Amino acid sequence: MGAMWLETKDLQLFMAVARNKSISRTAEQLFMSQSTVTTRLQRLERELGYQLFTRTPGGVQLSAAGQRLLPLAEQMMSIEQRMVEPLKRPVRTLRVMSGRAFVSTDVPQCLHRMLQVEEVRLQVRMGLYEDMVGALIGNQVDFCFLGEPVHHPRVRLVEFPADAIDLVVPQHHRFTHDFPGIAAIATEPFIAFADSTAPFRRRIWMLLAKYDVYPEVRMELDSIDGIKAMVAQGLGISLLPRRTLADAHAKGIAAVPIDDEHFRRPTFLAYPDAIENEAFTKQLIQIVSNHYASQARFRNNDTED
Repeated sequence: MGAMWLETKDLQLFMAVARNKSISRTAEQLFMSQSTVTTRLQRLERELGYQLFTRTPGGVQLSAAGQRLLPLAEQMMSIEQRMVEPLKRPVRTLRVMSGRAFVSTDVPQCLHRMLQVEEVRLQVRMGLYEDMVGALIGNQVDFCFLGEPVHHPRVRLVEFPADAIDLVVPQHHRFTHDFPGIAAIATEPFIAFADSTAPFRRRIWMLLAKYDVYPEVRMELDSIDGIKAMVAQGLGISLLPRRTLADAHAKGIAAVPIDDEHFRRPTFLAYPDAIENEAFTKQLIQIVSNHYASQARFRNNDTED
């Protein structure tokens, strides 16, 4: 049998798929196409000479051979890390997970500030609310940015100022200068963020139902930038968190504030109780607190001007 040449990046990818039990979810979290993930897994299987996963109705699961490989792959990654940096002091890996709204706004800014004060490796994943809850409980991540609370004895929450939810319309839409009220939302085709089971989507529907408003959903998108593009083309209107709309003018859309204090999305930073007393944890909490405080000051100054 000839010598094998295993790419450690392929082993890392194998470990990610094993953790997620899904090729599509792994591709999304790693910002890769599904075809790329599949191709690299097939390359690894050819090198090893056996199948690593079997398909299931909900995704994939490890084969018997894959189960045997997983602990070996983890050991190899640990050995490689020690070989590459034998003389450096240990560097903490900051594992962060969030939904699409936070990863496009607050997460990059907070991580940038963290890197300015602490040498850390960054591991950022995107996921659904249920994914994040499971990751927190299983100590698979250090922090999650969330728009809904997690109620579990092993999860700690820090709450920050809530984010307003604005109506999003094309720049020259009639609602930009004459918004008659929430009931008018039902008169326009609606572009919904995520599917009907997502917490933010459920929050929107609950708020609208209080006014007996049930919009006609023209399309569902799990991309905030995709929704902005659709709205800019006049394909419908939407409701999005205000923090995601800083680029509204550049995107050809307008954010119309809704005069209702209930149209807010909560903001939480969640972390496992196992790291509650670590200095590392307190440091990131302070950075996130400063981030939201600076945002609040900026908005207040902008309003006064």
